[in-house]
Amino acid sequence: MLAGLLPEDELCLLLARGQLPPDVQTRAGELMAGRLDWDALRRRSEEHQVLPLIYRSLRALEFQGVPVEVQAKLKADFRQNAVRNMLFVAELARLLRLLGEAGIRVMPLKGVTLAESLYGDPAMRVCSDIDILVPAGDALRARRLILANGYTSPFWEDFFAKHQFHTSADCPLLAERGGVSYFLELHWTLLQHSSKDAAAMEDLWSEARPRDFFGVQAHSLTPEWEFIYLATHAAYHKWQTLKWIADINDLCASASVDWLTVRKKATRFDLDLMVGPTLAVCSWLYGTPVPPNFPAVQLPDGVPLFPHSLDPAKAWNAPLFQAKLLKRPTEKLRWLAEMLFVARLSDQMTFHLPPSLDFLYFVLRPLRLVSKWTALVISAGFGRLRKRGNRG
Repeated sequence: MLAGLLPEDELCLLLARGQLPPDVQTRAGELMAGRLDWDALRRRSEEHQVLPLIYRSLRALEFQGVPVEVQAKLKADFRQNAVRNMLFVAELARLLRLLGEAGIRVMPLKGVTLAESLYGDPAMRVCSDIDILVPAGDALRARRLILANGYTSPFWEDFFAKHQFHTSADCPLLAERGGVSYFLELHWTLLQHSSKDAAAMEDLWSEARPRDFFGVQAHSLTPEWEFIYLATHAAYHKWQTLKWIADINDLCASASVDWLTVRKKATRFDLDLMVGPTLAVCSWLYGTPVPPNFPAVQLPDGVPLFPHSLDPAKAWNAPLFQAKLLKRPTEKLRWLAEMLFVARLSDQMTFHLPPSLDFLYFVLRPLRLVSKWTALVISAGFGRLRKRGNRG
């Protein structure tokens, strides 16, 4: 376990997992017997979206030393999340059935399906949205079908086809039903700016197998591709949220992953900069064993990890990190060009240009980015000055 952690942060790491080995239970019991800021632990579990796992682990340890009022709050939060996830289960099943009946191959990602497979209970993850993957050739048809069945989009189809489909890995869709918001991310790609993306997606779909998800037939990732997908997702987001690391740790502990296959795919599809550091992060935070057939893995350089990973003063440059995950100079240049000039959803929502004036986005986007990044840098600078003033 990491040295120098606050007791609350150490306990959060110990409890945010699907299984509690004897040594983890022993250390957690020692911490729970001491003086703890239980409200701080609850806040940390909410920030890092691991409250369901924390609650289940505390329940397994019979809530030793946990104040009654904290138990009540954790229980209420857990139940609220469980109810929302059951609604997500029903909605996911509806979407899978809708696309399947239209002859579109579809695969659920993360969310309640991952909670079910890793932790045996759809309530065990905090899920803010529903993620599904379809082949790139079916993305436009899938989007039309979903929009015709209760979902809305803040931008028109022409904008999606011209801009977002070529520069993003997903598009957001929203449904409001019965007082509940369903935020859906429709995915069609994995590596986004990598020149190996098409080959990687062909390999992923060639290995996908039919599986029952909550009573509906769809397709599933192999354990190897599931690890790669989770590692890629965590890396794209700088390993910020503990929930993603906890998921990967439990997947590694399941003994279902063929690590030689993972290593071959990582090499073949230029995923070394995502897979290796992700294993290093899991090993550092959770003590996850690094597979013996992997080369020495190193922690990502200069990336703040738990408990400092959500520091707002260091979040301004998060979008720039993705370029570091690309191995080839040509891919980095393509990423930079797309980042600076190709319109995204945020540009369309800011300027609301009609299709006939689409070309103006190539000018307006860089201006908007310069303004945004300048404000973020100034805000981060003031944040550091305030911290120094507080220490003084």
